[in-house]
Amino acid sequence: MATTSPPDKPNRSAFWARRVITLALLCLLGLLLPLLSHLLADSAGTLAWLIDLASHWQWLFLLGLVVFAGLACCRDKRWAVLLLALPLPWLTASAPAPTGEPQVQLFAVASANVHLDSRNTQGLATWLAQEKPDVVVLLEVSPAYAQGLRTLRDYPFQHIVAQDSPFGIAVLSRHPLQQVEVVEDAQGIAHIEAQLQWHGQPIGIIALHPMPPLSPQYHSVRNAKLAALATQAAASAIPTVLAGDLNATPWSSAFSGLAQLGLRRASGLAATWPAVLQGVLGLPIDHVLVTPHWAVAARQVGPPLGSDHLPVLVRLVPTLEK
Repeated sequence: MATTSPPDKPNRSAFWARRVITLALLCLLGLLLPLLSHLLADSAGTLAWLIDLASHWQWLFLLGLVVFAGLACCRDKRWAVLLLALPLPWLTASAPAPTGEPQVQLFAVASANVHLDSRNTQGLATWLAQEKPDVVVLLEVSPAYAQGLRTLRDYPFQHIVAQDSPFGIAVLSRHPLQQVEVVEDAQGIAHIEAQLQWHGQPIGIIALHPMPPLSPQYHSVRNAKLAALATQAAASAIPTVLAGDLNATPWSSAFSGLAQLGLRRASGLAATWPAVLQGVLGLPIDHVLVTPHWAVAARQVGPPLGSDHLPVLVRLVPTLEK
């Protein structure tokens, strides 16, 4: 009777070592994708779209590199060189706004995607009462949710475009809203542009929720809309804040050139979607962007409000830059 020899243990060990090294190298490639995505920022093709979609997952690639490079080091310590790539998510993210010292007068901006199916505004009301932002941008505002917003007495100045679709949008303010305009794009998606007076200074507010990049076309439209609004904000010559669910992370080509056009990222790199597990390994797609008139005194991700997104809050101070 013939017998079979047991598998060669060293060969099996080498097999798994190769797999671990391959995964570590793939994670390294993922961390480098934002650089490639920015190089293809002017491209409207499928390749640029796919690379941009993959570039969002920087925290997942970072975790994978730590795990798989760590395992590779157990076999050969020379693979520790891969860990030199750990700072990449911070280095390849879009340029942040400068930081500033907290002052007595802080202009606080909050943004939250409240989810189309939400009906209860109590979680939002409690958070706003605690943090007291000056302006709140809300996305996915349904007619039912809008009814609850109108009871928020601390925010008497409101402009709400409620819809039974993911593109209902609202701006709530402690200060009178002026020159409010609802602008619809070719896809029928509205954003809000307004001004308010803050300690005698006119402030521009832009609330935005573009179509998710579900296709190369939507990817190009989102990028072009952000670039156009950045140019517009810079041309207005007044301190301006753009906030909303931008369906793009700071590593996306959507942020390519925005700083040069006039908008920098005031919000951080912490994930805001999905809200499960406080956004662990998720995507930071909810943002506050500002013109050079502002510096950032504080930024944070807020608590769950009954949505699949976490809110963001940024406290700003004026700078001398115009």
